[in-house]
This record gives sequence, C-alpha cells and structure tokens, in this order.
Amino acid sequence: MRAPILVPTVLRNIAKKPATNLFPKREPVPVPEDFRGKLEYNVDKCVGCRMCVTVCPAGVFVYLPDIRKVALWTARCVFCKQCVDVCPTGALQMSDEFLLASYDNWEPFIPLGEEKIEDIRKKLEEQKKAKEKAKKA
Repeated sequence: MRAPILVPTVLRNIAKKPATNLFPKREPVPVPEDFRGKLEYNVDKCVGCRMCVTVCPAGVFVYLPDIRKVALWTARCVFCKQCVDVCPTGALQMSDEFLLASYDNWEPFIPLGEEKIEDIRKKLEEQKKAKEKAKKA
C-alpha cells in the first residue's frame, strides 16, 4: 500500500526553516510599492466634496458641515483604497504603516482639534468676504 501524498510533503517541510517573518524578533519585511497601509489625511488639501464619505464601505468618514471637512475613524478602515482613488485633490493617501494595534480606543480617530477647526472657520470667513468684495467691485 502506498503512503498518502500528504505524508512525504509533511516530512519534507519538517526540516525546512519557517516561511514566515519572525516579526517580534526581527524587523518587519519591507512593504511592496502599492501597499495599502494606514490612511493619511491632509486637511489643508480637503475641499469638503464628500466623495470619500459616499464611496467608503466601512463608514470611516464623518462629515463636519460647519467647516466642510471630514474626520476619520481609521480603525474602521478596510484598506480598500476607494476613497484615495476618488479624492479629487489628493487629500487622502495610503501610507506604508501597518503596525496599527493600540490599547487606546480613541487613538484611531483623527479629529481636527479645536484650534485647527477655528483656523479653518477663519479661512472660510475670509473667503466669503473676498467673494462679496469681488461681487461688489
């Protein structure tokens, strides 16, 4: 009777080194060029078009209408890259960072901060005033 095909394969693999990266003991392997890591958001480039909110299957984005920007829940991200592909200004990018574990429940949330929100509100007011001046002239 012949041995099943699985037995020789198992015996061959017993003597081989592991095929995985022993990450905690060594540095992680370099990531490929098109790697989909942590989502990066550039607030200054965002125009508030809400296209990212529309295409996101995981509900990562929360639109803030008073300042026309979004806040992100990066822990919800499934790394599909649809938001990056649809963003007209390039405000969203995928990084090569993949070590995202944390004990803090609020860390994955990217808020804008009160001072940043105030700066954005001031810029919006200045833009409105400039448009009104241009209309009068």
